[in-house]
Amino acid sequence: MAQQYLLGVDLGTSGTKTVLFDVTGKALASKTVEYPLYQEKNGWAEQDPDDWYRATLSSVKAVLGESGVDPEAVAGLAIAGQMHGLVMLDKEDKVLRRAILWCDSRTGEECREIEERVGKKRLIEINANPALSGFTAPKILWVRKHEKELYDRCTTMLLPKDYVRFRLTGVKAMEVSDASGTNLLDIVKREWSSEILEKLDINPSLLPPIIESSQVAGRITAEAAALTGLAEGTIVAGGAGDNAAAALGTGVFEDGQSFVTLGTSGVVFAHTSKPSIDPLGRVHTFCAAVPNAWTAMSCTLAAGLSLRWARDTFWEHEKSACEAKSEEVYNLMTGEADTVPVGSDGLLYLPYLMGERSPVLDPEARGVFFGLSARHGKAHLTRAVLEGITLSQRHNLEVLNEMGICPSVLTACGGGGASPMWRQMIADILRCDVNTIKSKEGPALGAAILAGVAAGIFPSVEEGCRKLVVKGDALCHSDAGRAAQYDEIYHLYASLYPALRPSFAKLAALRETLDTGKKTVKSVFSVEFERFGKIIEGVNTGKVVELLGKVNCPEDAVTYVPSEPVLETPDLMDDLQNRVFGGLPVEIGYCNGHNRVLNCLEYHRNSELNITGTDALFMLAPLTAIKDGVVDSEAVETFFAPKGTAILFYETTLHYAPCHADGANTFRVCVVLPKGTNTDRPDAPRTGEAGMLTHNNKWLLSHKDSPEGRAGVSTGRLIGKNLSLD
Repeated sequence: MAQQYLLGVDLGTSGTKTVLFDVTGKALASKTVEYPLYQEKNGWAEQDPDDWYRATLSSVKAVLGESGVDPEAVAGLAIAGQMHGLVMLDKEDKVLRRAILWCDSRTGEECREIEERVGKKRLIEINANPALSGFTAPKILWVRKHEKELYDRCTTMLLPKDYVRFRLTGVKAMEVSDASGTNLLDIVKREWSSEILEKLDINPSLLPPIIESSQVAGRITAEAAALTGLAEGTIVAGGAGDNAAAALGTGVFEDGQSFVTLGTSGVVFAHTSKPSIDPLGRVHTFCAAVPNAWTAMSCTLAAGLSLRWARDTFWEHEKSACEAKSEEVYNLMTGEADTVPVGSDGLLYLPYLMGERSPVLDPEARGVFFGLSARHGKAHLTRAVLEGITLSQRHNLEVLNEMGICPSVLTACGGGGASPMWRQMIADILRCDVNTIKSKEGPALGAAILAGVAAGIFPSVEEGCRKLVVKGDALCHSDAGRAAQYDEIYHLYASLYPALRPSFAKLAALRETLDTGKKTVKSVFSVEFERFGKIIEGVNTGKVVELLGKVNCPEDAVTYVPSEPVLETPDLMDDLQNRVFGGLPVEIGYCNGHNRVLNCLEYHRNSELNITGTDALFMLAPLTAIKDGVVDSEAVETFFAPKGTAILFYETTLHYAPCHADGANTFRVCVVLPKGTNTDRPDAPRTGEAGMLTHNNKWLLSHKDSPEGRAGVSTGRLIGKNLSLD
């Protein structure tokens, strides 16, 4: 049989790289063509889809020319592509706007809208992933909201590689591993979810058919043949998302196999024959490029990026000196870091330079050096960065272990995988053996394997991987002594993010205030509110709002009625009693009136559910703010709750009458409490905690300028400025 060849195209964010392989996996020629990234606003990231197409044409033509192979001998082509980008076509298949990319973060509101419409839990049950700003569905909703005229003209939506494949073949399709990252796919059924599409009001006709990665998706058209030098009719496979293709290119195609890549981002990627889903959505579950298989993957946003930051910040002089001698400064950095003991002499690093995706899902998180002292030098800082990046991979691996995915061997890829020192650190921190592969063309090689299956060269994806992927000679075993030390370090590392989560949110608000000069009111949907309460899903808030409108509420003063028959319908009583209070009998009342001043803080020795009948503001403080019966108003924070929100305030939250929002004259809020917790104050000595009791199980801490304070209703005190929203 005449020699045959395969083309793997790696469509990335900075450029497209095409590699020509023979059928043993040897790379014969490669060409990378770069293109611009457009960032017109902070957090935006867009590219021109036709730049991808032109880069593919020119890179394919270049490798054919460089290699001199007969185009007729090229058996097939496949593309590994950057995921999640939204390409919109009109009825004439013309691109309507630049593609919104995976790293674009403009869609926070749309993510919340998706979770409200579908339900956060239900979305994860179907798609295995929460709504993330990088995914495709939020981008669709953003365009519909902000560019309605373009949305109405759209007839087809594609992902980046699927658009380029369409231009090469004239056939529209979306490949399953890539479609997994849209938030619209039923991961288990490997088909579009009619339930999600219906709830998001997205017309299914906008989405092309789903195909498998190794399936024949089409053939090179006469036009594409003329532009690339390929033979007309050359097979084009479905291809895969970049990480799914990289998995094949690193030999990860069956249970027990996984890879860790430490490039700009860091990924732990594992194969599974069953669709394992993390109920909290901390890691992604996607369909694999292997038929009837799935993958679980994490994504640390600033892995290698953290080390590059350390290089540019601490090693700038050495970098210039190394470049002058054609040496690699990273080797110097890791060598110096290797002189520092495990744990960097008590210095830990959180690699959240760009926010974080896995496993904390927090765009507001930021990098932290914890434990910095005067004895630490740049070698300590560098080792701490290396350890922090690797500890973040351990953090993600722990989640995979919870899902029943427990790899014993990891294949190390990316820049980090090239460092023996870093590979050993991975083995020690992750407690598993670490190996390498000989090929450095992971995504492109994976795409070539898929092309080979589609062309009939390999009987299956698995067999293609066995024939083309060759393991490297390096193998690192975990050292028991260092692994035990890193176990202790990891436990402290993992405790830092939960402790800092509220502070990261406060920092984000501070940055916005410093940038804009305006102080914005936080939302009850924000991270900062998590210390005070949580949003309860599934409550029929529409009915509550309707019933509140029927209650004859006086509006000239703040009124609280603990039990209101109009609100205490059997269905609401039953639902709220069981959904929120674990079956305890409840009473449903209301609080309403005109209020823009704090005046008092109260504390119930039980949780309280509020359902907003109007937009409302809540001024809150934690129970820990009480010191000897006194709370300083400096501890108080204000949160906005839109009409129709069900909010459970924890029993450790101090609050008082809500306030009406700007532009309104009154607020109206439904209040649900366990029955009998707002009775008269019991007979008790007026000392200690009992001295603050105004009702059974409730304390009141009043400001001296409030009616309650002037009347001496309680001995608990609110000191400092009596906060006003006017």
